[in-house]
Amino acid sequence: MGPRDLHGPKLAESYLVSPRLMSIIERLLPLAASVAILYSAPQAAAQSSQVEAEWALFNQILMIGIAVGIVVFGLLFYAIIRYREKPNQPGAE
Repeated sequence: MGPRDLHGPKLAESYLVSPRLMSIIERLLPLAASVAILYSAPQAAAQSSQVEAEWALFNQILMIGIAVGIVVFGLLFYAIIRYREKPNQPGAE
């Protein structure tokens, strides 16, 4: 290990960090780096008004679709539970 190698017990000893905490920190560093890269990526300076309008329309349709889906699946589960066959009912023969 060279003088610039900061992995393993040397880092824990140099900063007086417990080995268990150091293990947790070493696991979280790649995740923190990934998040930092995502949020520091340059965004488009300006979008055209057409793109903004289409994106707003897409989001509105998506939200309506999600709401309708929740209602439909809720009614479906309610109907399945409400109208299921009971063991004490006579069966259709």
